Amino acid sequence: MDKNTVLAFLIIALILMGMPYYYEMIGLAPPPPQEDGQETGFEPVKEPSTSSSSPAPSNTPVQRGGFAKRYDEDEMVKPLSEEKIVYVETPLYVAGVSSRGGGSFVSFVLKNYPLNDSSLVDLVVKEINQGNLLIKFRGFSGESVTLDNVWELSGRHAHKDTLDILSEAGSIDFFSTINGQIINKAFTFNPGSYTIGLEMDLQSVGSKMMSQERFTLIWRGGVPSTEPNKSDEASFYAANLSQGREITKHNGKDGNVVSSTGRTDWTAVRSKYFTAAIIPTSSSNYGEVSARTGGSSESNGKAPLYDMAVSFSSAAPAAAIVYLGPLQYNNLKSLDVGLENSMSFGISPIRGIGRGVLYLLKTFHGVIPNYGVVLIIFSVLVKIVVYPLTKKSYQSMKAMQILQPEIAKLKDKYQGDPQRLNKETMKMYKERGVNPLGGCLPMLLQMPLLFALFIVFRSTIELRGAPFVLWIDDLSQPDALIPLPFSLPLYGSQISLLPLLMGVSMFVQQKMSATQANPQQKMMTQFMSVFFVVLFNQFPSGLNLYYTLFNVLTILQQKYMVHPKEVANLPKKKK
Repeated sequence: MDKNTVLAFLIIALILMGMPYYYEMIGLAPPPPQEDGQETGFEPVKEPSTSSSSPAPSNTPVQRGGFAKRYDEDEMVKPLSEEKIVYVETPLYVAGVSSRGGGSFVSFVLKNYPLNDSSLVDLVVKEINQGNLLIKFRGFSGESVTLDNVWELSGRHAHKDTLDILSEAGSIDFFSTINGQIINKAFTFNPGSYTIGLEMDLQSVGSKMMSQERFTLIWRGGVPSTEPNKSDEASFYAANLSQGREITKHNGKDGNVVSSTGRTDWTAVRSKYFTAAIIPTSSSNYGEVSARTGGSSESNGKAPLYDMAVSFSSAAPAAAIVYLGPLQYNNLKSLDVGLENSMSFGISPIRGIGRGVLYLLKTFHGVIPNYGVVLIIFSVLVKIVVYPLTKKSYQSMKAMQILQPEIAKLKDKYQGDPQRLNKETMKMYKERGVNPLGGCLPMLLQMPLLFALFIVFRSTIELRGAPFVLWIDDLSQPDALIPLPFSLPLYGSQISLLPLLMGVSMFVQQKMSATQANPQQKMMTQFMSVFFVVLFNQFPSGLNLYYTLFNVLTILQQKYMVHPKEVANLPKKKK
């Protein structure tokens, strides 16, 4: 690896290590001023108000809108005195749906995504679970009311403890009574999809109990940590809000609230590989995301706990789609609301390249079942694509090496006159047809691709749990060969083999590219090789596999594919 490549990768490393500080530095603007009486944030839970200030119960028949066919009076079961949990099983997950709050999830276990201890990923944060998908509103006295009471079940599944959704959609229906008024909430589960339909009808109490005739659907605590490296995963935690396809990201500071006024496309909370999102399909007034502290290292690593909410008008039945599942591009793209833009593909110029890389990896995997083999083939193809740039860079570098003796003579001749030295040096470059930046520019043109590859290999869920060979059983994790009884800053608590091989390949490549026995250059070569071994020790083995192969292929190119005569035949110095 020549010094320009080393410099490029050093820049990558510095940028990557500085990104968390950059995100903190560019903290998002505060939310717009709230209208008088508009609720913001998540107040402490209170029981539904029954004070004298509330309107008297009405005997008017309840109008249930879209729920009329579901909620027949003779289907309503005897009110439950205690919480009931219905377990819904689909081909993709098993969800524990509680009657408390009218369908708050107590568990959401993904069948296809194991944890490090062989148990399965559960997207409900257990340690701090205060209820999710709860309905909240503000009463006439300004009090915050959260409907976290035990609701009743209705419909043909009311008496079931389990519900199998294996071939066709099925629903769980809830109702509750507030001051004699019935409110409804229903979930529709679909086989083969991580989306859940949610309908809510609070028309009967909207004008009687809500100061603004609207209510809010809330999700507390974000999603839990699922990966062994908590610090790395914490860097991916985020809460996003989309309005008009423009995404606002929460800055993670405790107590801050990011909100939108007007129609909200979606709100979402995410970890490294998983997300929970609320997508309103009926008219919504605003959405918001906020952060708070209080999670343990087991629940969310070092990340803040994110809450999200979307409000709806109570004047008509409201509806939303809830997505609970992996950050898979095709899944999110199919929702057609821009939720795929919450994934980590980098800034705009790199984002398109990253998506293209992911598409190619998944296409190859459709034919080749082993992602490790896919990465090997992909690295060869990338090397072929960038070969013209690599060759140009190598030729320019070798040309500069040939001119080193003449440059040294000019330095001796004009050592007291820097301006004249610079003028004569540039004149010599022109006469000999050499561009001093020729070795750097081709590498700079490759930088967007290198960034995209780094981001995709480090964050794509397709590599999570994907084995390769021998000791590499998860391409999304370091290929730990020898565990250490302690943890070193930056390096970690294990010795990984692939970073060592990558460091050796870097050292060999730099030795091949070295111009002279320059002590400073030798020291820099050795330092960079060791530095990258330390830096990449905790990176995913898939990323290290790719860069190691890329270095080996570059060595082969330099040795066999770029002939020395192609760079030796420079124009002779003019007399």
